[in-house]
Amino acid sequence: MCTKKIPSAKVGAKIVEWYSCILSSSYEEATLLKHEVEQMLKRMEEDDKILAYYSLVAYRHDNMMDGDNRSISLEEELNHVEKDMDQYLKYLYYFVSGQNEYNNQRYRSAVKLFRKAERMLEFVDDKTEEYEFYMYMGIAYYRINQYLLATSYLEQAETGFRRLNFPKKYLNSKQVLGAIYSELKEYDKAEDILNEALQECTFPLYSGIILRTLGLSMFSQKKYDSAVSFFEKSLDLEEYNDSIFGMRSRTELAHTLFKLNKHEEAQKILKGAKASANYYNELEFKVRCQFIEGTYVCNDQKMVDNAIQQLNKAGLHFEVCELSEELIEIYEEKGDNKNIIKYFKSAYQGKINQTLLGDDQV
Repeated sequence: MCTKKIPSAKVGAKIVEWYSCILSSSYEEATLLKHEVEQMLKRMEEDDKILAYYSLVAYRHDNMMDGDNRSISLEEELNHVEKDMDQYLKYLYYFVSGQNEYNNQRYRSAVKLFRKAERMLEFVDDKTEEYEFYMYMGIAYYRINQYLLATSYLEQAETGFRRLNFPKKYLNSKQVLGAIYSELKEYDKAEDILNEALQECTFPLYSGIILRTLGLSMFSQKKYDSAVSFFEKSLDLEEYNDSIFGMRSRTELAHTLFKLNKHEEAQKILKGAKASANYYNELEFKVRCQFIEGTYVCNDQKMVDNAIQQLNKAGLHFEVCELSEELIEIYEEKGDNKNIIKYFKSAYQGKINQTLLGDDQV
């Protein structure tokens, strides 16, 4: 029987917890966490960065436990090495902490931690690691709608990964750049970037992600038949379909089919999307499913408003704006001025909140 691998990000978060105990000299808790981390590492998916982080924290742990009993003679040389090690360890601490915040959809908090990591970037003596930082920073800025900053970092990441010949990473960076231009409504440029990425992609999972992004671009332009085609093509790829990204495409496919008044088919797909969103515990898409169901199945305004409130609370302001604008269109067709004004205010506040760069998200 094959044992399920533990995501490296989860192990990284546990190492952060362990290192925090070392910093506070919590000997017993640090020892317990060290054992827990070592057990997790046996089942962790491959990730050299996390292994390096573990090695450095284990070194610090041993130093803490040995105390003054350490017998080292090469003091000056060791002090120099340890100084650089300390800076690199701080970099990894903030970077891995930022990844954990990002994975838990606390994007502003992730940016705050990545900015701290950036101050130690000069101590990272590895171009792959440097470009990975740029990629993560760019994607985090993208998630809080800071497109100018996101583009700057992502372009550096794409160029760097191309030089190093890491196709998955430069395709990922390029795909997000395409998504940014689509959200800025520069659709021709977005589709050029995404189609170029699709043509050079030989990895089913990444091809699915690019196809989904093209589907989202079509949806934004109200080209719903084309959007359905792209979402379905993404789900035809087995590796993509069986992943968290497949859940996202199913949610968006259901949404698009409702827009095309194909309610029976849409409800069937929405049911599967809801189950997947709950399985992956993906807040944004659990809420999107709630919005879709409240709008197109139950006609329940309280359910819809609760979905928008949850997105606001999570700091997903682009999504608030996007869904509020959809509601404006729906109520315009009904001639319901009261609700038009209500959701216009919601969309406007969403646009204002997108410009905020505060680190208050917890």
